[in-house]
Amino acid sequence: MQSIKIKSILYITIILLSFIALNGCKGDNPVSAQEDHFQAFGMAISDATGAITVKILRNVTTDTLYAEVGKRSDHYSVQFYNSEEKLIPPPTSENVKLDWKIEDTSLVGIWQHPGEEGGYEFHLEGIKKGNTTIEFYIVHEGHNDYRTGLIPVIVK
Repeated sequence: MQSIKIKSILYITIILLSFIALNGCKGDNPVSAQEDHFQAFGMAISDATGAITVKILRNVTTDTLYAEVGKRSDHYSVQFYNSEEKLIPPPTSENVKLDWKIEDTSLVGIWQHPGEEGGYEFHLEGIKKGNTTIEFYIVHEGHNDYRTGLIPVIVK
């Protein structure tokens, strides 16, 4: 009788562990190919002329983004730095997108062209004067593969 209870508990445990292994979070799947995740060590934001206006490496920058109240900026484009601090293009997978978090959204917003949401070009829209920060993310299937660290934004 005792051995039947132990076998039952063992079978139930195996079934539960199998269920968890097969239905766990995709983002935490240890068998997921590492090349599916975008590896970056920094980000470069370039203005419409192609000049780099913000360089952030390993979450540290001395640069600042600027916006004007009531205006939409020229477009900014984004590239990334690899481990050797060389510029690399953004990921091209449809499952990967650019996202951000602005500390004070009453001061500034980001606008992207319709149909290009999540792409690697954006405009700043100044709402009112002040200082805030923005952090950019590379989002892959609902989780962050990369985050820049805080970038100062001044709205004049």
